[in-house]
Amino acid sequence: MVSYQILEQLQSLVKQLKEKEEGTKDEINKIEGIIKSLKEEPLNDNFSGTIQEIDAFIETAKESKETNELIKYHKLNLSRWTEELSLLIDGGGKVTFDYEQRKGREI
Repeated sequence: MVSYQILEQLQSLVKQLKEKEEGTKDEINKIEGIIKSLKEEPLNDNFSGTIQEIDAFIETAKESKETNELIKYHKLNLSRWTEELSLLIDGGGKVTFDYEQRKGREI
């Protein structure tokens, strides 16, 4: 089962990116590490798309020369991911659309 501390740490980091509208390489790497560990854990299927989207965002951020501009551009996604992670932490709720249904078009 997924550790809620890991999910809370991920939520905190995503929220920080959103609020500061900037991120350090260290923060991006921490999120990447958390996502990697979450992919190895059983996770509520309703939220697998959220994890895939954050993973795609982090991959793009790592390759971007303008990480802070990318973060500003994805501020609404960061807000949504924060909310979706809250639902996952609370053990309920369901994401309306997942990454496969969106076909990654938001990233």
